[in-house]
Amino acid sequence: MTAPAHRFLAVGASNLARMALALLDAERARAGGPVHADMALGRGRSYGMPSLLLARGIDGILASRLWSQPSPLPRAATSALLMDVGNDLLYGAAPPQILAWADEALARLCERADRVVVVGLPIAAVRLLPPWRFHVVRRVLVPSSRLSYAAARDGCERLHDGLRGLAAARGARFCDQPLAWFGLDPMHVRRNRWRDAAAAWLDAPTGQRALPLDTHAHRLGLLLAAPDERRWFGRTTRTPQPARRYADGSALALW
Repeated sequence: MTAPAHRFLAVGASNLARMALALLDAERARAGGPVHADMALGRGRSYGMPSLLLARGIDGILASRLWSQPSPLPRAATSALLMDVGNDLLYGAAPPQILAWADEALARLCERADRVVVVGLPIAAVRLLPPWRFHVVRRVLVPSSRLSYAAARDGCERLHDGLRGLAAARGARFCDQPLAWFGLDPMHVRRNRWRDAAAAWLDAPTGQRALPLDTHAHRLGLLLAAPDERRWFGRTTRTPQPARRYADGSALALW
């Protein structure tokens, strides 16, 4: 087993939770060896406030203990990814506040990594989202939300443009998301395009690794893995990290 010589930081919500192993594979391919990954993620996660999805509660990304962890590797050997900015619209936050939270997270990533990527909203898919589908998604994911279709469309446009500006100001690379990556679900990259998206965002080789981590068995193992801290029915649980270690020496910590 080889000790990781590269660190990967990633912050996001449901797309990051779904694509974590595909992204780790892409970063392993780019780094040419094992990677120590620290990811602040979670379905429905907010950047700036606690969120509750079914019975699971989790703090916002900015309050994550990710930021207090000492780096095992220097800044030059670290890359970072920021994505999934948009859930906070459903929680009632205004675009300027959401962008301020995203900018704070981006500033922290830029302090820790030489290479930082910002992923914009799936704006091409959002523009084609019919009102009825938006209302179904809103009622299922956040029943208490009163966000209107018009406000959601406008907010997504403002967030997408704002993220592009933040990336330019911080010297980060900005990535759009093409419509071809999405199906009926306008917010989540389709499973058969995860590898394409990960390679595009991280500028990684597209060839198949000999021992990919993004397999059915490893995805199940990650689904059962617990983050550093979360709340179930109001009771806080803590779990030592990294949550998963892999045969090549890579590790994945969930914050």
